[in-house]
Amino acid sequence: METFLSDWQPDFQALLVLVTSAYILGLCWFWRGITPQPATGQGTPQVSVVVAVRDEESRVDTLLQGLAAQTYPAQCLEVIVVDDGSADDTAARVLASIGGPLRLRLLRGTGLGKKAALSQGIAAARGQIILTTDGDCQVSCAWVAGMAAQFGTEVQMVVGFSQIGRSGEAKGLRWGLEAIDFLNLMGAALGSAGQGCALAASGQNLAFRREAFTQVGGYGSVQHRASGDDVLLLQLIRRHGGGRIAFATSPDTFVVHPAAASWSALLGQRARWASNAPYQLLLNPVFFAYIGVAFSVNLLLALTPLLVLTGGLSPRGAGVVWGGKVLAEGMLCWRATGFFNRRDLRRFFPWWTLVQPFFLVLAGLLGSLGLFTWKGRKHLWGRRRGTAPGS
Repeated sequence: METFLSDWQPDFQALLVLVTSAYILGLCWFWRGITPQPATGQGTPQVSVVVAVRDEESRVDTLLQGLAAQTYPAQCLEVIVVDDGSADDTAARVLASIGGPLRLRLLRGTGLGKKAALSQGIAAARGQIILTTDGDCQVSCAWVAGMAAQFGTEVQMVVGFSQIGRSGEAKGLRWGLEAIDFLNLMGAALGSAGQGCALAASGQNLAFRREAFTQVGGYGSVQHRASGDDVLLLQLIRRHGGGRIAFATSPDTFVVHPAAASWSALLGQRARWASNAPYQLLLNPVFFAYIGVAFSVNLLLALTPLLVLTGGLSPRGAGVVWGGKVLAEGMLCWRATGFFNRRDLRRFFPWWTLVQPFFLVLAGLLGSLGLFTWKGRKHLWGRRRGTAPGS
């Protein structure tokens, strides 16, 4: 075995250097795009905030209070909450808020998942602009105004920034690792949008023209996917063309989201996100190729201890690729944490860059099988178990 690996060592090291270089070039491309994005919109268009919720009784009040405190003109704003089959008192908490200063409606969903619930809410919405977030998020009083201000005449979608907790709230290693990992993803999302080729978004903070949503058929073509109400919709709108996808960089537009409850919950979340990667082959082959490069690099890096021990990779080769990865990721992380004012997370970077290859590979493998649990619902091949393909 060792002789075989030694014979292949030069070719293997060349391959590893090649894919690592491609990965680093991609990170540098993201780095260059992390720049302030100006607001180009004018006026106060009608905005409908649509929120799909399930089992959020302990957190939905905070979101509704934030929405009730918006500075956006009340006559131009409505909030539609769709209860996707909650088993707790989420619906009762929403009903208790109806009748206050917020123009609020509660719809009873079908229990068929988040995309179905969002589609129901969007169908009932009156606004030109649809703004989405999650039931466990916190928004500032200027959130709606800041997101609406991004809609210049050519903008079809606005990606908003979301963060795990606020600056200085790190509550342990797992919390910090999740926070810095998600912030790096947001940095890459901004970087791609800043380069004029938006690749990713988060449903925790996302806005789009209702017309653009209708033109791509809504979630129809991706309805069967358990995830992707954000990134898959972004790719559909990007592919349709006819406008620009912007990123909101004003701190007023930032949304705060809680950390996952456990390591297993975090792994399930990342596997759910990764389950959409194969679908990117249909929507954006270039993005799919880079996802493949990133996965391959991290898989090979995760295997370097074994490869060095068995003679498949020289210690020097392992040091070069690990050093290149850490340097490039460090540059992106340093820029993103500074830009979003989350320098408090930098102390977690050494731990994150070491753990990330192993965690990413595990999440990617589970995601490729579509095998994960989300809010008590088990999925296989990216679909909820017990549902037919396309349903």
